[in-house]
Order: sequence, then structure tokens, then C-alpha cells
Amino acid sequence: MASERYVKGKLADYEDIIRQIKDVISARIVTNETGEIAEIHVLAGSSRSPKQIVRDIESAFMAQFGVSIDHKKVSVAQMQDDEGSGPMQEIRPKLSAVTVVSGGRKTEAKVDLEIGGEIYGGIASGPSTANNKLRVIAQATVLAIESYMKGTCSIVTEDITRFLLAGRDAVAVSVSLITNVGEERLIGSAFLNHDEREAAVKATLAAVNRRMALLLND
Repeated sequence: MASERYVKGKLADYEDIIRQIKDVISARIVTNETGEIAEIHVLAGSSRSPKQIVRDIESAFMAQFGVSIDHKKVSVAQMQDDEGSGPMQEIRPKLSAVTVVSGGRKTEAKVDLEIGGEIYGGIASGPSTANNKLRVIAQATVLAIESYMKGTCSIVTEDITRFLLAGRDAVAVSVSLITNVGEERLIGSAFLNHDEREAAVKATLAAVNRRMALLLND
């Protein structure tokens, strides 16, 4: 069993894992002078108890990194969910259409998203390789989201890959969300049923959906 000593290059990975836990909005880890985890600060919604969130953090660290976390070092601050206070909590982009055109050495993708009853589009292009085709689709997706967010943030597609999970093909996307506060790495995934283009869009949306309402309410 590993100690809580901070492993160089892992701190951002630790925070990313916490952010993927249900109801978690943001997370920050503080280390002491010897590099050990001293404090873990978590901001979460109010649909789950702090004890549940802390238990999930302990389980995630052990399963992902083999690291045992002292629950006393985890503090959870909760934001009260104000149901019915506005439409932002209900906003969830839906795929309206995705088209991909490849010609010669270039691939171009256009993604249309339905958000709040309106259609927002994004167009991206790049070299015509098998993996880059998915990246271009993901980037068109984030450009569509950016057009809706109206300058609130910038989103960069960092990586996209196909993988096998439980015997099924899936797509995972990593994006960087850049705001006035700083940069945050997000990850999303989706099973590939029949259309890899649709899976690439849905995985990208899965990465950013949980942050949209929060950003728009800032």
C-alpha cells in the first residue's frame, strides 16, 4: 500500500480523478514541504452527503493509484442546489448533426448542437489520418460549445482515442478548459455503437457538460 507522498507529475492526475466523482465541481490538493498530501479541498453539489464523496475519493485513489488517503485530510464544501431558480441547471447540449468530408490530405468536420432550443455549430479541419479524423470531430464539437458560451471560456482538444471496455469499442476524449481562473483538464467517454463520429461528439460533450452551467452562472 502506497503512502500519501506526492509522486512528481501525479498531482494534476489526482485532482482530475476527484473531479470525475459524481457531484464534484472542483478540487484542489495541497502538499507540505516534503511533498506529502496535507489537505484535499473539494467543492461539490448538495445531492450527496460529504461522507459519500469522501468515501468515493478514498476508493478512487486506492483503485487508480494504490494510494491510501486519510479521510480527515479531505474537506468538502457544498453548494446548495437551487432547483427551479433558472434554466442553467437544465442546459445539456444534444447532438443535432455531424458531417465529415475527407478529400485528399484534409478532413473537415461540422458539428451542430442543440442547446436551449437553438442550434450552435462548429467547423474544424486537419490532416486526413484515421485518428486525426476523430480529433477534428472533437474540436468541431468544442467550437460549437464555445459559440454558445460567448467568450466565457476556451476549450482545446488535447487527445482522443478508441479503446476496448468490457468487450465493447469506446471513445475517450481529453480536453483543456481555459477560463480567467486558470486551466482545467477534463475527460469524457462514450461507447461506440454504430457511428464513431457520434461517439466522438458524445465523449466530448461528456467531458464538458458538468462545467457549463457553473461557468454560465459565474
